Amino acid sequence: MIGSHQAGDDPRQANIDLMNRYAHALDVRDWEMFASLFTEDAEFRARQYLEDAVPGEDFLVQSGRETIVSSIRTIWDGLSATHHMLSNYVVELSGDGQSAETSCYLRAHHVGNRERSHLFEESLGRFDFGTVLQDGAWRIREMHENIFIILGTEEAFAPPPP
Repeated sequence: MIGSHQAGDDPRQANIDLMNRYAHALDVRDWEMFASLFTEDAEFRARQYLEDAVPGEDFLVQSGRETIVSSIRTIWDGLSATHHMLSNYVVELSGDGQSAETSCYLRAHHVGNRERSHLFEESLGRFDFGTVLQDGAWRIREMHENIFIILGTEEAFAPPPP
């Protein structure tokens, strides 16, 4: 497992490392690591920005670590590979150093599996995280995936199971 930063480490770097572990856990499908990055009561929201940078309605809303992990895992089961690249990190710590508002740009490439293996979808956007220091490690309390540009086709993703 990629190392986690403890309370005594530089909190800005620890939050950047948390964002990187998020991307790494997704791409290697390490669901145990992925789950460990969230608080038990975490919230996840995803939305696409529309013309003129107007945010659209949330198309995915999940509450609770277990729900987030199972939902993402179900989506990933319909993909053969993913590749996440992150950049442009911003970390703003709270006055007491126990929480932070963080963000990073994302480029997420998704490849369909089986009969959709020739299809891809690539999202370009920004992740916004609300993080907290919990049990000596930084964890994601809330997360917003903001998609600005979509390349390819969303048909790369498998339809949800019945």
